[in-house]
Amino acid sequence: MKQTFSILIILLTFQMSFACNCGKFRTFISASKDSDLVIKAKVLKHNYYNRQRQSVSKEEVDETEFFGHSILVEVLEIIKGQETRKTFEIYGGSEWKYASDCKMKIDGIEIDKTYIFSLYQSIESKHSQPNENKGDYSLYACQESYIEFINETKAVKGVLKGKNLDKERMIPYEKLKNKITFYNNGYNSLRLNSYSEFNFCLLSFCYGGKNPADFSATKS
Repeated sequence: MKQTFSILIILLTFQMSFACNCGKFRTFISASKDSDLVIKAKVLKHNYYNRQRQSVSKEEVDETEFFGHSILVEVLEIIKGQETRKTFEIYGGSEWKYASDCKMKIDGIEIDKTYIFSLYQSIESKHSQPNENKGDYSLYACQESYIEFINETKAVKGVLKGKNLDKERMIPYEKLKNKITFYNNGYNSLRLNSYSEFNFCLLSFCYGGKNPADFSATKS
């Protein structure tokens, strides 16, 4: 019994060493203030990469190993930021079962659906997922990084704003765009020099900055 308890403590400590401490979770409109790119985009496909950077099917993935997971999207409209490509990849969270990085998992994103994405430019480093390059983007886990676009009503669905994270609401898409423009070009410009909410820690190492995309826990 004592030996079993010791093993559980070791495993828990090992998992926590890769944990991403979010602090305050940010809803979509608030998160857009620090995003590099906010787009309306259609999801074309899910991509999976093994540790050798080879493209594999979901069925071929060994879930006990670290692997890359991205979605290929087609840009329909740019709400904030600059991007000339019509299609590119967005990387989600590490799927390796012993790791918890600071990217949002993307399993629930559906092919052929349209979403509004709040994105960060990927940083190519030793922490990158297989095939993730600096020209790609990623979704930050500690915020509402994507919301659904309802084509029939030209509205968006998500938490969007407020403190009640269990409450979803729907607002017109044009209204969402106006709010993001207001926060980024008006109200937010008065605050950025003196106030930053975007801080997170990985174990004992803390980072307070704009772009969380570089920080991934990988198997050594």
